[in-house]
Amino acid sequence: MPQQNDDLKNNLNNYAKYSGLAFEMLGIIVLGVWGGIKLDACLNSKPLLTIVLSLGAVAAAMYLVVVKTRE
Repeated sequence: MPQQNDDLKNNLNNYAKYSGLAFEMLGIIVLGVWGGIKLDACLNSKPLLTIVLSLGAVAAAMYLVVVKTRE
């Protein structure tokens, strides 16, 4: 029985870790897109900065995944 409790606890910890990682990725990408839209509106450079910041945010989110999964 103690082995099952340890397995359940480990599974729940992994679930919490990776679901939290998904929300962090979502937040990074949303902020990148939002920032690009706002900068494009201010600088009249539609849609250049939205594309650049969106791709940069996706790259940052993927980097976060790589770093966090190594822990």
